[in-house]
Amino acid sequence: MKKYFFLFLSIFYSCLIFAQQKPIEIFYEKTDEGFMFFGKNIEQVPYTVKIDFKNLKNLSSKTSEKSFVRTIPPNTSKQKVLELKKIKMDKGTSFDFNFLYTIGDPSLKVDEDYPYLLPYQHGKRVRVGQGNNGAGTHRGINAIDFNLEIGDSVFAARSGLVIEVKEDSNTGGNDPKYEPYGNFVKVYHEDGTLGSYVHLVQDGSLVAKGDKIEKGQLIGISGNTGWSSGPHLHFMVAQNKNFQNFTLPIKFLNHKEELFIPLESKSYYAYHPGKPEFEAQDSFQESEFESKMEPSDLNNAIEFDTEEYGEYVLIYVNNGMKSEMSGVLKLQLKNLVSTKKLPYKFTVPAKTKMYLLALSPDDSASSFGYQLSGEFN
Repeated sequence: MKKYFFLFLSIFYSCLIFAQQKPIEIFYEKTDEGFMFFGKNIEQVPYTVKIDFKNLKNLSSKTSEKSFVRTIPPNTSKQKVLELKKIKMDKGTSFDFNFLYTIGDPSLKVDEDYPYLLPYQHGKRVRVGQGNNGAGTHRGINAIDFNLEIGDSVFAARSGLVIEVKEDSNTGGNDPKYEPYGNFVKVYHEDGTLGSYVHLVQDGSLVAKGDKIEKGQLIGISGNTGWSSGPHLHFMVAQNKNFQNFTLPIKFLNHKEELFIPLESKSYYAYHPGKPEFEAQDSFQESEFESKMEPSDLNNAIEFDTEEYGEYVLIYVNNGMKSEMSGVLKLQLKNLVSTKKLPYKFTVPAKTKMYLLALSPDDSASSFGYQLSGEFN
């Protein structure tokens, strides 16, 4: 009884560690010489297993080891993993064992120069809210937060096989307690790495477990679920090695077809080869915004609007009144500089939305912020 009870505990413990339905089973059959052990893998990707034996009595492997690491191929019902033989044929035997498992094949070599696509729409320019080893939630990990809005499209950065999807949550907040509520899509790549697209909206996955996806394919809708201080897409690539998870500083392809690692507070155009060409503005031209006026969408109201443009925050005044209005824009800035002297005086025509000025980081490696107020007359 002791043998079977311990096996049950071992398998249950392994499932708790990986928080998923048991993809791996280790079982054995008795032979004339001892015991033959087998592995079963019900998933479409390889798994690596570590089997540890304790209290071996009158049994030994060819190498006399008590710990074994084996890779079990996908969709395998009975893969031989090891054999224990009796030391003395006329004596009794006993053993206890447990096992751990993790996704991947340690014999695969990671492609460190793979050209990942930026995981948002081709031609769209998006700011990096937090980069690798960032000062916030990215301390000690390699991951990129792209400042997508709720409802923005998410595209596959690399081809692969969808191994897990969560899309049932509509909960999020800026606290670690919300981390389990983040919706995501996880993809297995051919070099054994795992890509994670996190914080999707509820029912925001456009793919399902088992789907083979292509690089540049639309796979989801960005949101703000889980541990998040605001809408964004958290993208991360990791490798399981020696039963530990290591995040990788991957490289992306830019619109100049160069490889780069995104930096915090910088902004980048997504370039998906094969899609139509687009004009990339590598520098901010304020005169382009000053020359444009738009009709106001407000009715008998006036307010300030903000918009992200790459590394810049653009500030507009939106006058929905029936008469021309004058005012003063006041700003308190942290690690930001204004393109115009503050406080900024302006006059805006009736029923018009008009550009005022832009803010940009003084130090792109540090956090920034602003408080806005104004007076109208």
